[in-house]
Amino acid sequence: MEVKIDKIDGLYVVSSIGRLDASNASVFDEKMRDILSHNPEKVVVSLKGLEYVSSAGLRVFLTVAKEMKKTGGKLAFAEPSEQVFKVLKMSGLDTILKIYKTMDEAVSGLQHQ
Repeated sequence: MEVKIDKIDGLYVVSSIGRLDASNASVFDEKMRDILSHNPEKVVVSLKGLEYVSSAGLRVFLTVAKEMKKTGGKLAFAEPSEQVFKVLKMSGLDTILKIYKTMDEAVSGLQHQ
């Protein structure tokens, strides 16, 4: 899995590419914790390039969401593939996490939260 991080006008955009599973969830977690150490106001995680997410990956998503909430930051997930969205829905995380079909919707949603 590859993780790309961009900062655009104070907004962190994290793009994950490949598979997020037990073998690499700690890498994604470490990247996200590095971002969280800067107390970001807004973070969007692009799921566009994510082919698969396991329960280990879902745990990282949930942990990041909890940490962002503690600090008053806003977190959104954007562009999930059909497969990844099915996993998010089956796990019930679609009701907990802010998930948007497009990046534009995610950025707009963060600004109106």
